[in-house]
Amino acid sequence: MLSEDISQRNLNFESYRERITNFSNEFELGLFIYIVKRSLIWIVLCITLAGAAAYLYLRYTAETFESRALLQFEQSNTAQQVLKVTQFVEDQNLTADVELLHSRFFILRALKRLPMHVSYYFKGNILTNELYTASPFTIEDVEVIDGRILDVPLFFSLLGADKVEISYRLPESDHKETVEARNGQRVTTPHMAFNFRMDEEQVREKLEDDGELFMKVNDQKTLAAKYAAQVFVRIVDPNAKTVEVSCKDHNATIARDMVKALTDEFVDYDVERRRESSESILRFIDSQKDTVFDQLRNNEFLMKKLQTTDRVADKNNLTAIYLERQTDYENKMAEMAIEESLLSEIERATTEENGEVDVYHLVPLLVGTEYERTLSGLITTLEAMIKERDEMGSDATEAHEGYQGVQMRLNIQKRMIIESIANMRKRFAARKDRYEAQLAEFEAQFTTLPEKELEYARITRLFNINEKYYTQLLEKDIEYRISRAGFVPDNRTLEEPEIPRAAISPDRKLVSVSYLSIGVILGLFVVLIRYILHDNITSLFDIAKGSQASIGILGMIPKYKKEIPISQLLVDKNPKSLIAESFRTVRTNLQFVDNTPGAKVIAITSTISGEGKTFVAINLAGIISFSGKRVIVLDLDMRKPKIHLGFGVENVRGMSTLLIGKDTLGNCVQHSAIPGLDFITAGPIPPNPSELIISDAMNELLEQLKSMYDIVLIDNPPVGLVTDGLPMIQKADYPIYIFRADYSKKQFVQNVDRMINENKITRMSAILNGVDIDRNKYGYNYGYGYGYGYGYGYGYGGYYEDRAEQGNRLPFNIGRKKRG
Repeated sequence: MLSEDISQRNLNFESYRERITNFSNEFELGLFIYIVKRSLIWIVLCITLAGAAAYLYLRYTAETFESRALLQFEQSNTAQQVLKVTQFVEDQNLTADVELLHSRFFILRALKRLPMHVSYYFKGNILTNELYTASPFTIEDVEVIDGRILDVPLFFSLLGADKVEISYRLPESDHKETVEARNGQRVTTPHMAFNFRMDEEQVREKLEDDGELFMKVNDQKTLAAKYAAQVFVRIVDPNAKTVEVSCKDHNATIARDMVKALTDEFVDYDVERRRESSESILRFIDSQKDTVFDQLRNNEFLMKKLQTTDRVADKNNLTAIYLERQTDYENKMAEMAIEESLLSEIERATTEENGEVDVYHLVPLLVGTEYERTLSGLITTLEAMIKERDEMGSDATEAHEGYQGVQMRLNIQKRMIIESIANMRKRFAARKDRYEAQLAEFEAQFTTLPEKELEYARITRLFNINEKYYTQLLEKDIEYRISRAGFVPDNRTLEEPEIPRAAISPDRKLVSVSYLSIGVILGLFVVLIRYILHDNITSLFDIAKGSQASIGILGMIPKYKKEIPISQLLVDKNPKSLIAESFRTVRTNLQFVDNTPGAKVIAITSTISGEGKTFVAINLAGIISFSGKRVIVLDLDMRKPKIHLGFGVENVRGMSTLLIGKDTLGNCVQHSAIPGLDFITAGPIPPNPSELIISDAMNELLEQLKSMYDIVLIDNPPVGLVTDGLPMIQKADYPIYIFRADYSKKQFVQNVDRMINENKITRMSAILNGVDIDRNKYGYNYGYGYGYGYGYGYGYGGYYEDRAEQGNRLPFNIGRKKRG
């Protein structure tokens, strides 16, 4: 039995695989439409479930809002243009500003403008809403004692008038902290302290909505990381220098305020950044002015002392020629003094002890010098590295491998700047030595002058140099102060952000259409699966194909639309009905199987119970008796007898009692309401029906009945379950196998084919029972092109309608030959 089950399963699997492989070749539109019709409940169910899923998704998915603003980057400095002052800030880079706006460093600055140090929430059954500025309770003057309290939910429960209980649990801790708080009082917990305020009525209303109120003290770095993923910056028009800043959030007000904070912070930050550059160069000029002024005072004091104490003559009388020839070198020496001071200042700023480099202080120091081209590129690169390190520092510690890598590259860049400055100083020193050598040459020409007069001349020369240097510093100071006052950034907001009225997500129309489409697809998928897995016999063509035309086709019996009466004998109710016509077709086609004279034995069987063999046996016997034949029906299905039910009699005696000799034939034969139609019931269920069927008594009884009747019709047990029916099938003149449409499996045909070959049954014919004629309207043809069938041309509107009333038409025509 186990091997047979395995073989059957393999057969089923091979059948399904073959059906899938040949799906495109053997696609049957009528069958597919029929399955669609039968699967409408599943399709509707899938669409209904998809609609319900769409509703639940839209109902319980938090809406996302987006607010946008349009910025235009532009700057102008009227005073700088009028004075022709060299620009001391690098050119504005649109891409760099976009990266700055999107960086966590800048978002952290923008968050300081918003009341988001503490976030307030209302947690419902499913969704959690951030109350933002609409919270019925607030905390102020928060003092964090333990950093672990950051981002930990603190839940509120109302205890009474102006009194609540605050509870929280730290991460990885099983202990729950609770503390009572009163309105207007300062609350202290082991991890934080704050002033608590609330509106009792609003708190009570919120808690009555079947939810929880809680708050979180935000870790600003975590908050910046969160909004870095929600803030989007893109260049709209590079020529117009317009940039769009947008923010997405579940709270529409937060989305608007975040964009507003970013745009306002950028304008202020740009002004601050550029003013810091201006302030740094002015601080340098002020420090140099004080130094040069002290040198001028000292030179002036020495000159007066020589004139009064030592009575040295006026220098113009002694050194006119000397000073005239030295004028060019003195100017150069004055310029070199400024450049030397600048190099010293740059070197000092680059080698500060704390390791930090003020790039905005270094860049202005180079303006107008011959070293600007050499060092500006190095310092600009250094600035980019510093920004990269600062942005990484917001997410990683100094011990982080990436942070250390950036710091290493930063140190290398600083060493390059220091080495460049050292090389410049060497060149500067060589040039200075050259100028001093030339001055020494001129001084040697005047060694004959009195020593005091020569010293006076030297002091006068130094005084002139410092005086020129001081004058230049005063001019630069005035120019840059005016330039700073004239700098007005034109970065402006072309489109102010607004509170969005509608959510961008979820898109209700898109979600509804998508879910309903999925429902339809799932429904069609169910239909497709049912079509692929459909292994029931649905037409005569399936029988012919499965048996490779080795099984003769007697005809098919339409499906009875109403509940079949307990008698199951229908042909006598209305001889003109379609069912009666179908049995007449079967009766006629029997002539093609065997038309020799004499009594005949008809043995009817099926594969399993429920295929309608008893129904066919009774009605076929009835339709044959209408032709004047004497017919007797034997119920050999002694394991599950039904003939007595079909004729409405008791099953107290019959084949079982007759074959064991307990009853006589005369006592067991019963007469039906149709003249010429008799039957013998199965009798009490015996323990050994197989032995009774193959006994000599059965053979003798069969011969006796053939002498008394024209047709002996035997209702055998299903051969797919037991082998009791095989002996009678082998002896029958008309062995008939019953299949039921949409019930019998296609592999049943192969069982019949195997039974024919193994038992050498040469006249096996088939009847397809329970055919749904309505399916023909879907284009599914049940016709069988082997030259026989039924097709009288009579109308079909029911099973008992008169042909004259219905007209001469049928929904199909199998080409049955007419009887004589």
